[in-house]
Amino acid sequence: MAPEWAIGESKGYQQKLLIPGTNKRKFFGLLEKPNLPPSAPNVTYKLFMYGKVSSGKTWTMNRLSGQEVPSHHIETVGIQCSHVFWPMKIGNRLILFRLEIWDAGEASVKRYNHVLPACREGVDAVLLCFSLTDREGWLDLPHMLATASQPTDRAAVIGIATRCEQFANREVTEMELESFEATHGIPVLKMVASPDDHTDEVSSIAPVLNFLCKRLWQRDQELLSIKP
Repeated sequence: MAPEWAIGESKGYQQKLLIPGTNKRKFFGLLEKPNLPPSAPNVTYKLFMYGKVSSGKTWTMNRLSGQEVPSHHIETVGIQCSHVFWPMKIGNRLILFRLEIWDAGEASVKRYNHVLPACREGVDAVLLCFSLTDREGWLDLPHMLATASQPTDRAAVIGIATRCEQFANREVTEMELESFEATHGIPVLKMVASPDDHTDEVSSIAPVLNFLCKRLWQRDQELLSIKP
């Protein structure tokens, strides 16, 4: 990512994602996309959100896509998909990223044999979701990692920590997070609660989307460098 990107130019392009006159992101249909210069190439990536029930998968997907965040937990039935457009400069080149995010309910994954393979097919990144207030889910993370992705997938794996702002209820320490990152070579992104209506939602989620897009781009470069 260009070092000046997050400071200046990004604001102008991110405005293309919003409903005019508001701080809310626009929903783009299947044949729609933000109005960026024609010279900006479009790249599409498939991301699979994986985690235990109530780990914050749907909440995270809504935060990433700018949708309303539910006030209470509702178990996802089957597979739910959403897409996120994000403009970003890599070097001096403006690129429009389209992230297709797949979320499957834990009960559906266990009940139907086709759900997990469908989510993993052609996946570019696995977002391993866990709550910092759930000790059992944290201890089960290595097992979930082995289930969600296989070496043959060649997918980037990124941890997504939710409920980070609930300090009094935390059951996972910062030292444990750092040890997990070092042991497994997996970065962990911390997701916090949605801002209120008076806050710039795009600016608040920009660091996370910037990181995801940059990591996906780096993954592509790494795969290109591997000789067949």
